[in-house]
Amino acid sequence: MKTILSSLLLTIAFLFAHPADAPASKENPLLEEEQQKLLEGGETIVSLHRNDDDIIDISGSIYIHSLPERIWSIISDYNNMAGTLPRVMESRVVSENGNVKIVDQTSKTGVLFVKIKFHTLSEVTETYPERLSFELLDGDFETFSGSWLLVPAQGKQGTFVSWSARVKPTFSAPEFILDAVQKRDLRDLLETIRELSESGRTGDGPAQAKSAVTAP
Repeated sequence: MKTILSSLLLTIAFLFAHPADAPASKENPLLEEEQQKLLEGGETIVSLHRNDDDIIDISGSIYIHSLPERIWSIISDYNNMAGTLPRVMESRVVSENGNVKIVDQTSKTGVLFVKIKFHTLSEVTETYPERLSFELLDGDFETFSGSWLLVPAQGKQGTFVSWSARVKPTFSAPEFILDAVQKRDLRDLLETIRELSESGRTGDGPAQAKSAVTAP
């Protein structure tokens, strides 16, 4: 028994000292291989997992040839999102206290015969220019919380941009349609942010870019 216990303790110590897969840091959730995929292939990475309680974990990442400050000016421009993101119908800051803002939005999405319109009132906490976190206060979701994360690419004039959230809507739609729409809209959101950031455009003019269901 003493020998077995000693072996078990040594195994646990080894696992802690030598993890099989190095986890992503809190500051940068991307693994090195994911960063390379974003850099070399110009890909947009989107993943979605539906839990047993119907809460959806969804995340996406993209590499943008722009500095974090420029990207931040777009993702925090709440009052102009309706002019930048076509599926955002209305967006405005209701109140603010330092780096905490209350943002009211109405959006629409859908595919084919399924049309969805929804409202969110969220508390947004800003840590310029690195992290923007949001938490649902009221709206058409049971759960809607997540964050943007902007990480400068070492040695490059670019930024790794990640968006992740836990989502559980109150409106009904077939799961396969809702999941497909969420993934499509998040991909569109990230690629819109890239387009606006790299072109230097803002949300003050007519909406030209694609949009997403998931905003802020």
